[in-house]
This record gives sequence, structure tokens and C-alpha cells, in this order.
Amino acid sequence: MKKKHNKLIYITIIASVLVICFSANRIDLHAGQKPDETQSSDLRKKGSGLYEKYCSMCHGPNGEGYLADEAPALANQDFLVSASDAYIISGILRGRPGTPMSAWAKEKGGALTKDDAAALLSYIRSWQKEPSVNLNNKKVNGNAENGSGIYERWCAACHGKYGADGNAVKLSNPVFQETASDGFIRYAVQYGRRDTPMAAYKKLLKPAEIDDVVAFVRTLKIKDAQPDTVAVASEDMAKIIREKGVIHPGNPSANFQLIENRYAAADAVYAAYKAGQSLIIVDARPQSDYLRGHIKGAISIPFYDIGSAVGLLPKDIWIITYCVCPHALSGRAADQLKTAGYDKVAILDEGFFFWQNKGYPTEIRPSD
Repeated sequence: MKKKHNKLIYITIIASVLVICFSANRIDLHAGQKPDETQSSDLRKKGSGLYEKYCSMCHGPNGEGYLADEAPALANQDFLVSASDAYIISGILRGRPGTPMSAWAKEKGGALTKDDAAALLSYIRSWQKEPSVNLNNKKVNGNAENGSGIYERWCAACHGKYGADGNAVKLSNPVFQETASDGFIRYAVQYGRRDTPMAAYKKLLKPAEIDDVVAFVRTLKIKDAQPDTVAVASEDMAKIIREKGVIHPGNPSANFQLIENRYAAADAVYAAYKAGQSLIIVDARPQSDYLRGHIKGAISIPFYDIGSAVGLLPKDIWIITYCVCPHALSGRAADQLKTAGYDKVAILDEGFFFWQNKGYPTEIRPSD
């Protein structure tokens, strides 16, 4: 009997210790929250900061989208209920090559880790107010030939005849093609995106016709798709500016008549470039975009690192910042320089793609 009594006391002591330990671990939690809820809150808070720094200037402070060319509304409920976590994460880390959406993964030349991308996802998901839909992700078996005519009639005006030239989502983009499921594409065609130009076609097209459109979209490919980039080792900022910063050093300085006291026309910048006048051209995009192609002679100083160039860039030579939005990232960089006392700063008005399409000098590898 005494042994049983001692055993009972022992069990009681152990149970008490466990209760005390559990209670101690709960002290740091908000009342009524589970541990994973606190972790989620911290993740969203981190994501909020990252979003404001890297994403808000294009996608809007509240995910409303379209502050920059082609930047979709991430808070759109039709998008959120149908997009998988993997699709959103891939979009952040790999971007959309050949579009304003940069690859943000550090290993590709961006600024974000996978953990950062997870935090951004958590914050973006906080905008979702409707339950996610259960998409049938089986391959859609439509008739692509029939879908071609339907696409031409209803889709080409926005997405481009071949899915690359319009002002909407680039359907031929290789990362989009790889990561968007047939179900995701079908849902977008069927239900559209509320409060955006993307209409719902469920009342205009029969289910089989929507399948045909999806089948046709799957045939859209970019012939010369840009490969994924790999980050290069960062150099000392002072050395970059000293050795590579000024184009045509020692020559007469360029001078520009600005548009709205802020923008320099691409033709005017090229004229100064061609005339051998000295100027500095700053690529304000992440390095991942710079590596895919940039204005010849430009130096890479991403908008989020421009502060490190203050005091190193000369103030007596015109500095032209550019991106592809065409002003969102380059505008942030220019504004920071102006705040730091740089008067000769302008934004390339039409952006890099315009410069490229005009046949003005570009290069792929970093300037030597």
C-alpha cells in the first residue's frame, strides 16, 4: 500500500512540473492565441515591412495594383482564392522574365530569401476574405485550334495575339506557363478578376469553349525566352562608381531639359550618349533584371540600395535613373538622391523597354 502511495505522489509531482512548464511557455503568447497564431502574426508583420519596401510602389500599399505598368492587384479576391501558395512564392522569387516583375530571389540577383518570400505570402494572404476554391488541377483537354479563334476575339486585345505584346498578364511567359495550373487559368477565364479589366466569361462562353481557350493558351511560347539569372558577386560601391560610373569621363557634361522638372526623354538621353557627353546612368532595378539586359554603360544600384551611393556619386554630373515600370523604382531612387542634395537627377521617362525597342545601346553582361 505504501509503494502505491509513493508512486501516486511521484506522478502528481511530475504532472505539476509539466503544468508549470506549459504555463511558463504560454506567458509570451497573447491571451487566447495558440502558438502558431503568434508565429503567423510575426510572419505577417515581417511581410508587411518587406512589402512596403519592395512591392508597394508597383502593386499599391494595400495590394490594389496598377500603380506601375502591368502590376496586378494582389488583394483581388478572385486572384487570392484561386492562386496556390506555390504559385505566389514562385512569382516572388522567380519573377516574370522580360516583364516589369523582377526575380527577387537572392540567388538570382534579388534581395529576398525564401523565408522572406514566405513572410510576404503570409501578409498577402491576410487580404484574403473569401475561402479558397478547390481547383481541379487535372490537365484541361480542350481543342487548341478552336480556342485560337475564341482567344483572338475575346483575349488578344489585352493579352496580345501571341500572349506577349498586350498590357495584361503575359500568358506566354515561361515562368507563368510553368507555374500556373490549367485549373488556375480556367478559373480566371471563367470568373475574371473583379474590379479589373479582366472580365468573367462564364456567361459568354460555354464550358467546352473555355477549355478550348485554356488549351490554346498552353500553346503560347516565347521563342527566345530569357534564361534564369544567377547573382554575381557584389563589388565595392565606391569602386563601381569610381571605375565604371561615369560614361565618357572627362568630356563635356550632358545637360537636359526636363519634362515636368522630373523626367528626361529617352531620345534626349541617347542624343547626349551618342554625342559623347559625360553622364551617369543608374539601373534602379534589382540586379536580376540588370543581368538580363541593361543600357550600355549603366551601373547597377537597386533602388533599395541607393542610399549606399549617396556621397559617392558626384553631384556635378547628370544622373539618369531608370527601370521598366517605367517610373516606380527609378522614381524612388531619384527621390532619395534629390533628398540627399543631388540637383542633377532625372528619371528616364519611357523606361528601359522603350530604350531597348528603339535599338539604343544595351548589353547583357555587367559593364567591364
